[in-house]
Amino acid sequence: MQLPATKFFMFVIAYLLGNFNSGIVFSRLLYKKDLRCLGSKNPGATNAFRVLGHAAGFLVLFFDALKGAAAVALANWLLPGACWPCLAGLLAVLGHVFPALFKFKGGKGVATAAGVTLMLQPPVFLLELIPFFIMLFGFRFMSLASITCGSLLPVINFLWRRQITPLFWMSLILDLLILFTHRENIKRLIRREENKLF
Repeated sequence: MQLPATKFFMFVIAYLLGNFNSGIVFSRLLYKKDLRCLGSKNPGATNAFRVLGHAAGFLVLFFDALKGAAAVALANWLLPGACWPCLAGLLAVLGHVFPALFKFKGGKGVATAAGVTLMLQPPVFLLELIPFFIMLFGFRFMSLASITCGSLLPVINFLWRRQITPLFWMSLILDLLILFTHRENIKRLIRREENKLF
């Protein structure tokens, strides 16, 4: 397989991996419901926790993170290096947020971004858990915890490596994407109308 064909194959598979929305699939298969019609109508882990229970929430969380990790693993296998795994991870997150298989209406990308970060930068992922749990259990807003971690991701990445790398640019794009997908949550937080997770 020629290198351009390898790149194209990797791009397509990474994006399609992101298209697998576990919230939609498992809510239909296991609960005979459509997560997009329940609660906040977002097919993500947070909504699954709220309306389907802890088991469903953890299942959606696991598989949404797994597809991000799988996209990075595929790129590491086909095109190892600094750039291509980052790009594959971004495509998986974009596939989750804008899935062609579900009319470009997907989740918010946090769990998938977490899986990408875990595969590419395990120490940064572990450091991100600290502010995540502080914000989650301190204020009980999943959206606030997600926004905080997204905003800190490029900062922690830069401080960890002390240089601008493809990983930094990837984390910056992920941050902007997470802020975009949480724009309505930000408005509700400002108005003090956001729903708490617990």
